[in-house]
Amino acid sequence: MAIAPPSEADGSPIAPAAVMTSCTDAAGEHFKEIVLSNWDISVILACAGSRLRACLTHLQHEDSVAQWSGERITCIRAGLRWEIASFILPFINYAVSHSMVPTPAPVLKAILGLCSQNFLNPVPDHLFAGRLRLIDPLTEGGDPSRMVDEYDHEWWAPGPAMDLTAPLPWISAKKCVDNHVKQWPEGPAFAIPLPQKELGEFPFKAQLVLMLERLDLNLLQYEGAVKEKLGDLRVPAQTLMAVDRARDPRVMRALARGVPVGPLWRNDSP
Repeated sequence: MAIAPPSEADGSPIAPAAVMTSCTDAAGEHFKEIVLSNWDISVILACAGSRLRACLTHLQHEDSVAQWSGERITCIRAGLRWEIASFILPFINYAVSHSMVPTPAPVLKAILGLCSQNFLNPVPDHLFAGRLRLIDPLTEGGDPSRMVDEYDHEWWAPGPAMDLTAPLPWISAKKCVDNHVKQWPEGPAFAIPLPQKELGEFPFKAQLVLMLERLDLNLLQYEGAVKEKLGDLRVPAQTLMAVDRARDPRVMRALARGVPVGPLWRNDSP
C-alpha cells in the first residue's frame, strides 16, 4: 500500500517532535515530546530490518572465510543488543503503547527472537553462532527492508571500534533513518507495511480494513491497466458488487466474529 509521508520543511520522512512546556520548568525551558505516527514506525522498522540484513550478510560472509572466534561472537552479541536498543525496541514499545501492531521484517523478528531467548536464558556461543548462520538475510528487490548502499554506524564492518555501551539518542537515530530513506530509489513515498491499529470492539477489524484497502488498490490497478490497453472498459459488475459487499458493515462484523457470511463472489449477478 503506497502512502505519502508527512510533508516536512526539512525533507525528513519522520514527523517533528511536539513541544511541551512543563509548569514546573523554569521560564523558557521546554521538553520536546517525541510523537510518532504509523508512517514513522513503519519507516524506522524498515530501516532497522535493512540494517540487520546488511549486518548478517557481512557477518555470514566473514564466518565463511574464517569461523567466528569466541571474542568475535561476544562483539556480535554486543552489537545486536545495541542495534535493538537504538532502532527497534523503543519504537516497538512506542507502537504497542499507542495500540499499534508493528509489522517488522522476518529478519528483524528472527533476531529479536534469538536475542530475547538469550536474555531469558543465555545461549551458548556455538548455538548462538549456529542460529545466526541459519537466518536468511536476502529479500525481494521491492521489500522496504532491502539493503542500501551506505549505512551510518556500521559496527559490524572493519574500522575503528564503536562505543556500544549506550544506544543512540533520538536525534542521531532520526538522522540515521533520514539518510537511509534518501537511498530509496522510489523516494520517501515507498510502499511499506503500516502498523495496524486495533479498531474498537472487533479484534480482527484492523486486518479486515487493511485487506479491503489492498483490494481497492488492486481493483484500481486492474481498472487502470484495462483502460490503458483496451480503452474505456469498465470493471465487471461482479467484481464491483463483491467489493461493495465486503465493505458492508454487517459483513465486517460477521467476519470479525467468525460468522459465515457466504461467498463474496456471487454467480447470480449480471
